[in-house]
Amino acid sequence: MRSILAAALFATASAAMPASGVEAFPVSIEHALGTTIIVSEPERVVTWGWSAQDVVIDLGIQPVGMPFFAYGGGDDGILPWTEELLAEKGMEMPTVLPNASEVPLEAIAALGPDVIIAPYSGLTEDEYAALSQIAPVVAFPERAWFASWQQVVSTTGRALGRSEQADALIADTMDWMIEQRNAYPDIEGTVFANIVNRNDGQVSVRIAGDPRVQLFADIGMVPAGEAEGGALVDTRIAYLLSYENFDTIPADMLLSFFSNQQSADEFFAMDLIQLSPLVQKGAYTILVGDELTMAVSGAITPASLRWGFPEVIAEVGRAAAAARSE
Repeated sequence: MRSILAAALFATASAAMPASGVEAFPVSIEHALGTTIIVSEPERVVTWGWSAQDVVIDLGIQPVGMPFFAYGGGDDGILPWTEELLAEKGMEMPTVLPNASEVPLEAIAALGPDVIIAPYSGLTEDEYAALSQIAPVVAFPERAWFASWQQVVSTTGRALGRSEQADALIADTMDWMIEQRNAYPDIEGTVFANIVNRNDGQVSVRIAGDPRVQLFADIGMVPAGEAEGGALVDTRIAYLLSYENFDTIPADMLLSFFSNQQSADEFFAMDLIQLSPLVQKGAYTILVGDELTMAVSGAITPASLRWGFPEVIAEVGRAAAAARSE
């Protein structure tokens, strides 16, 4: 039901996407690991890391290979919105690459790719060099595992010679997200803290700069600043805060995802967490499930947003209304 409703809500925007031709090749793409030149329009596309497979499909190309998603992908490693998108486009299931900690070079080479697209990944220089012996490789723009969904779409579109379609996909997705947000007027301007329970007496609080925080900033919410007593992590996109200081988070509401309802209930039932005035007034979200977490706080794509964002924004809207209550 979730995907059917989202598809209907998104239909008006996506119908406006131009069916323009492929742009001229060769294409040169600069990224954190070098410059990649793609000589001609790719026909056999392999994706690596998160998110790119959805964008390739949304832009009208069936990948020949995509990664196994251990988190949110179930036993077969296929994310539900990716599977639905393939069916919607009338495409066959790509080869799902082995579930391995290292890049499966032999499996990728066996697919004979024209290009390997990995804008949201953790490719090392050695992995990039090895993959480049197989086909041109498009790595992440600046930092490993740090591209926004817009950057993933834009980079993938350039690699495929479909920048105009990619730009339209970004614009239409943003317009649709704003329409979704407008159903909950308390959301705009609400200061939020994106928290993750570490189960070690601390929470991780993501701050401005994290792509998962930026997703909500893009629709008019305001990322909270740092709480006193927090310890900034090395990446400088989050800080660690003890349960004892949880009530000092300077936000109007808390945004959080959990693997299951029990984990959420146990966290918010803790005495130290209950001291937070935000918890006392119900100004926090409980968004449950690995798939939903992956869709809106992980491997974010226009397809994953169409699948999960309506449910998320409704819960965010409830918490924002609670935040503004007396």
